[in-house]
Amino acid sequence: MRYKIISLMAVCGMLLLVMAVSQNPGTGAARVHQHLTWEKQSQESVITTEPEKLVTHLPIVEIYTGGKKIPGNWLMNPNGAKLGAELSEDGEATILTSVRIIDSGTSENRAGDEAAVETKARFRIRGNSSRNFSKKSYLLKLVDEEGKENPQEMMGMSRHDQWALHGPFLDKTLMRNYMWMNLSAEVMGYAPNVRYCEVLLDGTYQGLYLMMETVSRGEGRVNLNAYEEGKPYTDYIVRVDKANQDIRDLSTFGNYTLRMVLGVEERAVLSVVYPGKKKLTKELCDSIAKDFSKFEKTLYSSDYKDPIRGYRRYIDVDSFVDYYVLQEFLCNNDMCSRSTYLYKDRRNKIHMGPVWDYNNMLDNYFTQQLDGSEFRYVERLWFDRLLGDPYFNQKVIRRYRELRKTILAEDYLMDYMDKTVAYLGDSIERNYMVWGYSFDAALLSVSERLTPLERNPKSFEEAVEDMKRFIQVRGRWMDNHIDALSQYCHESRTKGYDNR
Repeated sequence: MRYKIISLMAVCGMLLLVMAVSQNPGTGAARVHQHLTWEKQSQESVITTEPEKLVTHLPIVEIYTGGKKIPGNWLMNPNGAKLGAELSEDGEATILTSVRIIDSGTSENRAGDEAAVETKARFRIRGNSSRNFSKKSYLLKLVDEEGKENPQEMMGMSRHDQWALHGPFLDKTLMRNYMWMNLSAEVMGYAPNVRYCEVLLDGTYQGLYLMMETVSRGEGRVNLNAYEEGKPYTDYIVRVDKANQDIRDLSTFGNYTLRMVLGVEERAVLSVVYPGKKKLTKELCDSIAKDFSKFEKTLYSSDYKDPIRGYRRYIDVDSFVDYYVLQEFLCNNDMCSRSTYLYKDRRNKIHMGPVWDYNNMLDNYFTQQLDGSEFRYVERLWFDRLLGDPYFNQKVIRRYRELRKTILAEDYLMDYMDKTVAYLGDSIERNYMVWGYSFDAALLSVSERLTPLERNPKSFEEAVEDMKRFIQVRGRWMDNHIDALSQYCHESRTKGYDNR
C-alpha cells in the first residue's frame, strides 16, 4: 500500500509540473485547471436555488432576455426528422440579451454583486443532440451598444467575442467536458479553455455550467493569421460534421469518392469554420478543398508510406497521433464523424484539432453500451489508412505507453476526478435541486437518456463511479492489447486494402 501511495504521489507531482509549464502554442498562456488554482468553497456557501441567498465560490453568469423567446430549438416534422432550428419572434437566429459576469476572485460570489464583465450579447440555444435536452446549452456572441463585436476576457480566459455555455445534462458526472478539455490540452498543446460557473436566466437559477471557448481563430485560441479579403488563399479552420447545405461544405477527394462516412445512411462533410460564411468565395473554398484533396489523394495512393512523397508532406503527424490516442482511449463516438476540427496555417501542414465536445464518450452515448474492449476507431475516416503505415502505427503505440505513465495514468485520472468533485462542493447539490429528476430515466424523453434504461445512473455518486470504472477497464484493456494495433499495418491487411 505504501508503494502505491508513493507511486501516486510521483505521478501527481509529475503531472502538476507538466501543468505548471504547459502553454498554448503561440500565446505563452499556461493552461489553467480551475479546481487546482481557484478559490475553494466558502463556509458561507448555502445549498439553495434562491438567487438572493446564493453564495458560491464559482463565477455567476446572469443573463436577461427581457422575456423574449430564446431561439435555437429543433423544428421537427411528424416523423421526427429535423427541419432546422427555430427562429426568434423577429425571425432572427439570435436574440439580444444583457449579460453580467460576477467573478470577484474570492470564495464568495453573490447574485447582484458588482460585475467583472457587463455587456450585451446575441444569444441562442446551441448544440446538436443537446438541443433536445431540458437543460439547454447556449451560444453567446458579445456585442456593444451598436451591435459590433465586443471581445471580453471571461473568468481569466483570453479576450474574445464568442463563447459557449455548456449545460451538462446527459453527463451526470458534470465533468466530462471540463476534465477532458483540460487533459486534451496537456496532450495536444491546445483545447478550448473551460471554467465552471453557475447560471441565472431572467432571475431563475439554472444550475452548474461550463463557460467554454469556442473553436475559433484568435489570440489564445487557434492562433492563425486573419483572412485578407480578396486573397485566393488563407489560414483556415474546418470541421467534419453533417452538411450545412451551403458554400461552407467542401467537395474533396474523400467526399466524392465516398470515403467520408457518417453512420449507416449519412456521409460526413468537411466544412469551413474560418473564415466565416460571409467572407467565403468559391475561389477560397476551392483552394481549401484542394489542400485536403492533395492529402487524401496521397493518403490513398500506392506510395502513401513514403516519407517524402507520401501523406507526411501534408499533415502534422504528431497531432493526428495524439488525437487518435485520446479518442480511442475515451471511446469517443463523435470521432471523425461530428465536431471534429482541423486547421492549417498557410505556412505549415494540416493540424488535427482542437478537440470539441466530450459529452458522448466513456460509455455515455445514447444507443451504444460498451464494455471497454476492442479498438473502435481503426477504420474511421483517414485513420484506416494512417494506421496501415508502420511509421504512424508505431508512433501511436509509443505515444499511448508514454501517456499512460503521466496524463492517462489510472491513479492520476482517479485523483483528478476526486479533486474536481471536492472543488465543486455545494454547486453539485444546487444543480440537482433543479435537475435531480433526471436520475429517474422514466421521466426523461428517449433523446435525453441512455439505452437500455439500466445504464442510466440513479445518483451523482453512481455516475462518477460508472465513469471511473469505465476508465479503469478501458485503460487496462488497452495496456494489454495496444501492441496488437500493429496488425493493422501488416502486409496481409494493407495489400488487400490496396487491391480494393
